[in-house]
Amino acid sequence: MEWQTDLKHFAVNHFLVGLALLTVNFLIHHAFGWLVRGDFQQAVQHIWFVPQLLLCILVADLAQYWTHRAYHEVPYLWRYHSVHHSAKTMDWLAGSRQHMLEVIFTRVCVLAPLFVLGFSEGVVNAYIIIVGFQAVFNHANVHLPWGPLKYLIVTPDFHHWHHASDDEAIDRNYAAHYAFLDYIFGTAVKVPAHKPFPEKYGVVGDYMPDGFVNQQMFPFRAKPAAPAPE
Repeated sequence: MEWQTDLKHFAVNHFLVGLALLTVNFLIHHAFGWLVRGDFQQAVQHIWFVPQLLLCILVADLAQYWTHRAYHEVPYLWRYHSVHHSAKTMDWLAGSRQHMLEVIFTRVCVLAPLFVLGFSEGVVNAYIIIVGFQAVFNHANVHLPWGPLKYLIVTPDFHHWHHASDDEAIDRNYAAHYAFLDYIFGTAVKVPAHKPFPEKYGVVGDYMPDGFVNQQMFPFRAKPAAPAPE
């Protein structure tokens, strides 16, 4: 069953990786913090916590947006990312279904700019917690009238369309935190009035095997027929 596979993904990709990220953040700031001590980095660290966190999320989401977009537009990278898109139903566990190499590559691409720019340890810890929360929340079956907020932040409704296999949703809604990035870069889904929610989810062609191990091995065993939506 899908939920059993996703539970294994959750244990590895969400729980263990989250703990690893918090540990790495501690080590970098305490063991290697001397590598980033320029005036600019010091200025960033002295920004008040809340605006520094909002700026940190923006920098992270810009890095995540383009990394995520590359997963969709570069066929070789899609072979790994298609594991995440293979979930045919959306629930709070679905966000953890990822290939381990994608998890590592994405976290390096996103966290490296945060360390280089000098964001404080506490702010990066808060960001890591927010990432973990949104990975669960944005895949959950929570449909609310978000109003104008839907143009500002990523909500479950926004991200569900990213996972849809409806034609209008292919390669859309890449942002993880700030929905306005997709509106700025022209990749936001234009949802038809008669179709408020996706009709179906998963990769086009439904070629992903079941099981945690099979999905981890998939990129090395076969080439997907064609890119599919997230």
